[in-house]
Amino acid sequence: MPSPPASSVTRLAKKALQIFLLVALFMAMAGIGAYMALTLIIKGEDTVVVPELVGKDVLYGLEILSDLGLNTRVKGTAYHDQVPKNHVIDQDPDAGAAIKRGRDVKIRVSRGPETILMPNLAGLSLQQSRILLTENGLCQGVLSGMISPRFDAGQIMAQYPPAGGIVSRNTCADLLISRGPSSPAFSMVDLSGFTPESAIRRLEQMQLTVGSIRMVRRIGEPLDTIVDQMPPAGHRVAPGNRVDLTVNRSHAGRYAGETVNTDQVELFRFSLENGFLKKRVQVRMNQPQISLSLFDDFLAPGQEIWLLVPKSGNPTILVYVDGQLVETRIMYAN
Repeated sequence: MPSPPASSVTRLAKKALQIFLLVALFMAMAGIGAYMALTLIIKGEDTVVVPELVGKDVLYGLEILSDLGLNTRVKGTAYHDQVPKNHVIDQDPDAGAAIKRGRDVKIRVSRGPETILMPNLAGLSLQQSRILLTENGLCQGVLSGMISPRFDAGQIMAQYPPAGGIVSRNTCADLLISRGPSSPAFSMVDLSGFTPESAIRRLEQMQLTVGSIRMVRRIGEPLDTIVDQMPPAGHRVAPGNRVDLTVNRSHAGRYAGETVNTDQVELFRFSLENGFLKKRVQVRMNQPQISLSLFDDFLAPGQEIWLLVPKSGNPTILVYVDGQLVETRIMYAN
């Protein structure tokens, strides 16, 4: 079969090249048109330029972004030696970017330097010192107290680490708290003949602490009264000192000769409600196989009685006013 002439091949090649060039030109023009259309659409949108926020106060950033119609998102916090506390470390998008209104701008906020100066807490109250420590990312450590004539009770006398020292965040400061000036000593009063209730009331007035209470039965001495005490009358004592008492019980029973700690004895109090007339008040203590009358007398409105009741055996206390039961209480032993 004879080959086509060379002129025919040349014409076909030129025609194919022309078609290829036309297709390429069409695609280029379509791409340019699409780009121009997209650019026009974007330019037609309501866009704003993101402001520079790095190094600015976070409140300033919130205000300016809000004015531009942009949302603020805090993506985290971090310690930073150069950026002050509550200032912006970085942002996304960067400053100068054009974005539509309603979009988010993410910021990271500084927590301040990793190390700070320890604040001076001397002279502050414990509550004030805790607030100041918390505000600086610090915490309270060990508390100690001592008597001081220079500081009021409850004031901070000293601290460790000392004020002005460079410390890291989350450091705990040990505090020395003043207990105020020392209380003067005084002579112990003689409680002999006092009822246990009146003796306890007297000790409270003197800011002394009730220690152990020993029950005895001594013939010839007043019943249900204090017959011995430690420290004895005339001994030098100071507020907060402990005083042990010995009571001559009218119904000593199994309590005779037994030392009862204050956590085994409870002070029972009852006050008559306000009114106009005196009423008869009876207080009874019931235990298995025994019932004792602890009080039986007339009380004026608002008058209060104090009774020292042993909790051993979980006794039940019954209070009657004019013959009617008004209160029942079980004294549970520890």
